[in-house]
Amino acid sequence: MNEKTIATIALHGERHSSFKETMEEAAKWLEIAAAQGAQLAVLPETINLLHRKTGSAPFETFALEYWQEDAAFLCDAAVRANISLVLPLLVRENGILANRFYLLSREGSFLGYYQKRIPAPGEQALGVEAGNTSPLLWEGLRLGGAICVDVYFPSVVFDPQVDAGADLFVIPSYTPAGAVLDTCALIYGVPFVLAYSPWSRILDRDGTELAAGGYRSETLRAGFGSPIQMATINFNAVTLFADLNQDKMRDVERHYGGKVRIRFNQDNCIFTLESRCAELSIDEVMRQFGLISRRNYFANYYPGLRDRAKTR
Repeated sequence: MNEKTIATIALHGERHSSFKETMEEAAKWLEIAAAQGAQLAVLPETINLLHRKTGSAPFETFALEYWQEDAAFLCDAAVRANISLVLPLLVRENGILANRFYLLSREGSFLGYYQKRIPAPGEQALGVEAGNTSPLLWEGLRLGGAICVDVYFPSVVFDPQVDAGADLFVIPSYTPAGAVLDTCALIYGVPFVLAYSPWSRILDRDGTELAAGGYRSETLRAGFGSPIQMATINFNAVTLFADLNQDKMRDVERHYGGKVRIRFNQDNCIFTLESRCAELSIDEVMRQFGLISRRNYFANYYPGLRDRAKTR
């Protein structure tokens, strides 16, 4: 078992008149999320733009030149709460605009950044530069990334990161992604975390929705409830297509008992197999019973995928 509790935080930016007010709101919810057990918090896309009003200064004038100084209040709040942070910002570096999220450890260390791979047409017109894709290391996991419309280009954005071993994807966003997100979780077999203030979502590796909510809710808009969505995910797990695996599931349960948990997703013919024991790796279970992951199963039918399939 390797469980992590991940939270998204919706922000009601239009209520604020400055980036400082946005950070103050985010800091308040960070503290609450951490108190509830969250180890990582994911904020919505470019939080330094949330206070921008229609007809106000041009988009690019909100870019941060020195993000660590400009966002120090929020970064310090995360350290005090002992929670890792996905911090999405529009920045300007060496004269170049970039839409990024920065990953910070619980101690406040900078662990790297993801830069939007597919800037939207409006961003391209302003010179927002496209980034490359590679997972970031966080607490023993490989954290993959995407920002907003990146999600609609999975072969460009997700494929390289899955090939590099991404264990989950975090997606600060201005788009809900919808069924595309469900499909990506199912196809890639990793959890997806979308931080979108109107309706954030956390999906398990088989597409099961673990948490969802945001300011699309009239209750939250009225000032009641919490904008935090949170789920605990086991990363010592794998999805298995039913064919070639289904006749072994009872034997796995008999052999390991409470050390494993098996969930069947009938609609998609998928078993999710989890280790519930710190000493038992899911790889060991798969070797013991000759199981094959969903990704490898389908790679065997399409040679173009075979070389890209993960070992597991």
